Amino acid sequence: MPSGHKAFLVNNVRDVELLLMHNKTYAAEISHAVSSRKRIEIVARAKQLGVKVTNPKARVTTEV
Repeated sequence: MPSGHKAFLVNNVRDVELLLMHNKTYAAEISHAVSSRKRIEIVARAKQLGVKVTNPKARVTTEV
């Protein structure tokens, strides 16, 4: 990846917690099969832990 991180495929919130000790080496990449509700939870937890997410806005839409 251009940022120097290695991609780690994430399917749920528990997978993000695995990256807590390795947040300088790995970045979370949310799997394509994850629902938008779970994506919001994953991004929020990653922000709390200081883990970089490569695709935080994928499939998360807001109505205007």
